[in-house]
Amino acid sequence: MAALYVAFDVFPRAKGSSTHIASMVQALARNYGRVRLLCLGTEEMPAFQQEGPIEIYRYRGRHRDLLRRATAFAGFVASHTQTLAGQLTIAAFRDPWGGYPLLRANPHCPTLFEVNALPSWEIAYSRPGWDEDPAFMAKLEDMERRCLRDSSRVLCVSSVTRRALIERGCDACKIEVIPNAVDDIFGQAAKQPCAIPALEEGGWAGYIGGLQPWQGVDFLLEAFALTSRGRLLILPGDSLRAVAFLENRIAQLRLRDRVMIHSAITHAEVAGVMARLRFSVVPLADTPRNTVQGCCPIKLVESMGAGTPPVASDLAVVREWVTDGRDGLLVDPGDRRGWALAMESLFRDDELRPCLGAAARSRAVQCFSWAGVHNRLDRLFARTIGTANNEEKTAQT
Repeated sequence: MAALYVAFDVFPRAKGSSTHIASMVQALARNYGRVRLLCLGTEEMPAFQQEGPIEIYRYRGRHRDLLRRATAFAGFVASHTQTLAGQLTIAAFRDPWGGYPLLRANPHCPTLFEVNALPSWEIAYSRPGWDEDPAFMAKLEDMERRCLRDSSRVLCVSSVTRRALIERGCDACKIEVIPNAVDDIFGQAAKQPCAIPALEEGGWAGYIGGLQPWQGVDFLLEAFALTSRGRLLILPGDSLRAVAFLENRIAQLRLRDRVMIHSAITHAEVAGVMARLRFSVVPLADTPRNTVQGCCPIKLVESMGAGTPPVASDLAVVREWVTDGRDGLLVDPGDRRGWALAMESLFRDDELRPCLGAAARSRAVQCFSWAGVHNRLDRLFARTIGTANNEEKTAQT
């Protein structure tokens, strides 16, 4: 065994996090041979799965309470990492639930903390009210600080996230920003079959992603209701309860004839769908989840990779990758009329849309190409190992 990856996420599932996990695990396997992935799983998923050089071990215990599940997962990670002590070339983790026991069991192992979100940033959304418990928050933030301090290197996908981590006291020299990669299949998106025949008729915009409040989907529907033409496809990866709420909202806005909610499709099928949209929509809300925590939305990256221009919220996490009027349209996240006008313009204008799409595709090749991102990851893995070795030599002297 040469590499370990730990994620407090169900893998795989139809969400951007799974795309990112797969990308990271493949990069580790390419560099270090066999990789062990420790993650969550449902009862329907196998506890162990072998995929070439990748061994997937899933914790499938059911706990309604987040802390009980996180504590149980930490024990699951500890039992694995203790048996791997001294055998790992490198280990990476996505959260303190897995990182804290990993660092305790393997204090000298080169470790990469991949920060897509800190639990203390997300707890107000995932468990409302918990952030008002000072004892709980103090313990949680202490775990996060230890993971940031003791990991060899820190990876994030946005400069916004990098600034937030520095404010948390993380050494700026340890942090590297590498965006999400777009699969090469999106570069050939127009050649992929279309899993949704209705899209062949044309005149569709599309939203692909979660339905959490910070995604801004409810706002999007309100803005779309102000438009006079076009249809909207929504491909959610959320629970039936969230989809049911969305369906009720569509009915309230009298959009049943213009909005289609479609069940989950494969990643390759998403590429075919994306190529048949006139444009995609990325309506991120102006909340700390996006403006403090930061992100690099998979839906934005894949849209640009397919040459489909995005209409997106004018936030720093989007401006990092999209220039308004060049490779997409940016609109204030609270401006319903502005969003309606932007969507109308791309439904109507057959000259602007292909120009934006070509520029978006060019930007994606430059910033998000699979080869380019993975070359940067390869160098980061090498620096992670180098940092850990230097620290160990310093400690010995």
